Amino acid sequence: MEPHLKILHTVAETVSRTLDVETILKTALEALTHVTGHEIASLHLVAGDRTTLELRADRGLSAEMREVNRRLILGEGIIGRVAATGTAAVWHDVMGSPDLLPSAQDAVRRDRIRGFVCVPIQARGLMLGTLSLGRQTTDRFNEGEMALLEATAHQIAIALDNARLSSELVHAEKLSAVGELASGVAHEINNPLTTILGLAQLILTRPDVPAPLRERIALVADEASRAAAIVQNLLMFARHYPPERRPCSLVEAVHRVIALKGYQLEHDKVRVTLELGDCPTVFADENQMQQVLLNLVQNAHQAMVRKPGERQLTVRLRPRDRRVAIEVLDTGPGIPPHLLSRIFDPFFTTKPPGEGSGLGLSVSYGIVGQHGGRLYAENRPEGGAMFVVELPAEGNA
Repeated sequence: MEPHLKILHTVAETVSRTLDVETILKTALEALTHVTGHEIASLHLVAGDRTTLELRADRGLSAEMREVNRRLILGEGIIGRVAATGTAAVWHDVMGSPDLLPSAQDAVRRDRIRGFVCVPIQARGLMLGTLSLGRQTTDRFNEGEMALLEATAHQIAIALDNARLSSELVHAEKLSAVGELASGVAHEINNPLTTILGLAQLILTRPDVPAPLRERIALVADEASRAAAIVQNLLMFARHYPPERRPCSLVEAVHRVIALKGYQLEHDKVRVTLELGDCPTVFADENQMQQVLLNLVQNAHQAMVRKPGERQLTVRLRPRDRRVAIEVLDTGPGIPPHLLSRIFDPFFTTKPPGEGSGLGLSVSYGIVGQHGGRLYAENRPEGGAMFVVELPAEGNA
């Protein structure tokens, strides 16, 4: 069997037995170094923060070299640049590379590494990591070696993507089960909450209720209302039904949401700027779009209240290719980079206890996805966060 076919067969066989990422990476690296005979090999994967690379498997690295390579910054050094650009790098004498990090120079010199090649690992247009080989000679890497390395990287990418898809499927099945359970629990909680809220409001209508007692009853009513809102969000998260779509104007939805939040925003000294350009209509469920906007504005409002300084909320509406984009910008503390990938997870929240259930963004993400759009977030260079909703314009829905 040809060397590259032997490696691909070994990795594919491992994937058929297990979807454990660590096992796949270790097997691929062992097969590659066994066939090529290179002194060192390393495999890095992009970390969850999307700004660093983590060493996930290696062969032949010294303790010092392993420590140097344990965590690399995307875009810095040879390996970091390959991950950032998606272009392979080949050095026949790596000590002469201007991209070699100063922290790695001593380790490379002591390990007598000369030839070095690094190729990207990519799947579905997404950068997953890098695969590197090094040797103690300056012999040139021939076309066969490069083809073998790139084929192995491609096979690893397929294996990693399959493992990710399998993990997402399991996660989706768990969420479905949790959703059904949550729906039943929410309905059971909703009934006593309605009774509590109704009785509290009835008592508050009586003029003979003493002021101290009235304050306590009002508190009960407020807390019951807050709990009822959480239950409604939970029901929305658990419920699966097709939205009632029709042509609608997002300009009107923005105005309604800002009017609804107007008093609270003014009370907390949040200045509001609306940049609503001429946009085509979208084919959407108007009530659900209003809920998405309300969740994003509420999220921005709460973020800014937690930080001293200027409070500026900006809502932009603009055409973008054949889509319509809604941008909600705030001047809050922003989103910690390592949490950006989790903010749309159900029940995940960065808010203090009592300020949110962790369902608002998850519900919004699901609604936008049902409409064939996408919802994403990023930090603004000048500070604060920006949430973007992209929806197909009516003719492209």
